[in-house]
Amino acid sequence: MKTIFIGLLASAFVLMSCAQTESTNGQTSSSNDTHPVENQVETSAEVKRVTKAEFKTFLAENANAQLIDVRTPGEFGSGAIEGAENIDYNDANFESNINNLDKNAPVLIYCRSGNRSSKALKIFEANGFTHVLELEGGYLNW
Repeated sequence: MKTIFIGLLASAFVLMSCAQTESTNGQTSSSNDTHPVENQVETSAEVKRVTKAEFKTFLAENANAQLIDVRTPGEFGSGAIEGAENIDYNDANFESNINNLDKNAPVLIYCRSGNRSSKALKIFEANGFTHVLELEGGYLNW
C-alpha cells in the first residue's frame, strides 16, 4: 500500500513539473518558453452586445471607432446616431460593404431594435473584425 502511494505521489510530481502554467492574462506558457508571457501584448478584441451606457462610453472615449447603422436608408434618413455611416444589412452587398471598413479600428453597430445588428455582429466576426460592439435594444434604446 505504501509503495502504491509513493508511486502515485511521484507520478503526480512528474506530471505537475511537465504541465503548462497559466498566467494571469489567460495565456499559457511552458517552462521552456523563450518568450515570457509578461512581454506579450494583450489585445482588446471583443465582439459582443453591450448596454446603452457601455456603447455611449466607448463611443465617447474612442475617436477612431467606426459607427455603423445597419438599418435601411429610409430608417437612417428618419434619424440616426450622430456620426453614423449607413450600411444596410438587407443590401445584397452588405458583406462586401463592411469589408471596406478598417478591420483594425473598433466598430460600433446598431439597428432599430437589435435584431438585424445581432445578425450583423456574426457577419462582422466571420469577416475578421475583432472589436465590434453592438447596441443592445438598437436605436429604439438610444
